[in-house]
Amino acid sequence: MELKVAVVSGGNRGLGLAIVRQLAAAGYSVVLGSRDLTSGNLEAAKLEAEGFTVRAAQLDITDSASVKALFDSLQRVDVLVNCAGIYLEGSATFSEIDEATLTASIDANAVGAWRMCKAASALMIDQKFGRIVNVSTGWASLNEMQGNAAAYRISKAALNAVTRVVADELASKGDIKVNAVCPGWVRTRMGGPDGQLSPEESARDVLWAAFFDAGGPNGRFFRQRESMPW
Repeated sequence: MELKVAVVSGGNRGLGLAIVRQLAAAGYSVVLGSRDLTSGNLEAAKLEAEGFTVRAAQLDITDSASVKALFDSLQRVDVLVNCAGIYLEGSATFSEIDEATLTASIDANAVGAWRMCKAASALMIDQKFGRIVNVSTGWASLNEMQGNAAAYRISKAALNAVTRVVADELASKGDIKVNAVCPGWVRTRMGGPDGQLSPEESARDVLWAAFFDAGGPNGRFFRQRESMPW
């Protein structure tokens, strides 16, 4: 029996690596996307030694050619988790960041996910099935929007818009669902050591949205499995 295939961007560390492990444990053949292929290969080898089906692939979500090369190597994709992202400015406000910080953040956090969704959706449409989960943040909710971490907030709000737009179009193409998930404050290199949740705990909530059945939600935004306002 052919294994279902999952692709995870930013899969070589932190939350992304926890997501890779849990997808593999659920029986998926997982493509661990990593900009640093050496790191990706190292982590994939560790998981393979545990009996999981995981392979690393070089993936730079800011490079269309890199994204295309990854998906050209696949015959199917059942789950895509867009986990890769950047957070460059700390607590800086909009007047404190420069244009380069904002545009780099938008390119990685929003356009990067758009590139991934567009490439994956071609395969999902062919098979009339797919689940896409975009890892967002409560800081992207317009209802909770504040002035700090300006580039990160703006870029992730754009990611939420990508989620809604892609979900609406793909809903008519088969059993394809696209949702956004806030993983909470996670103890990772990005989140820091004081995070309230381990990567493993947050990964379970992210993957909850990857395992929706045909009657499950589409085009929604969740935190700890509860719907949250856009």
